[in-house]
Amino acid sequence: GTEAINGLIELARRVARGFRNRENYRLRMLLIGGGLDGHLPT
Repeated sequence: GTEAINGLIELARRVARGFRNRENYRLRMLLIGGGLDGHLPT
């Protein structure tokens, strides 16, 4: 529900600190919201 989405947004805000532009922030939010961690396999 709404609380889960708000939690994801707060997580994204913490992770996104240091991004230089809004587009990178937006992409990080989409990755987190989609259940991805954003790390490339090594």
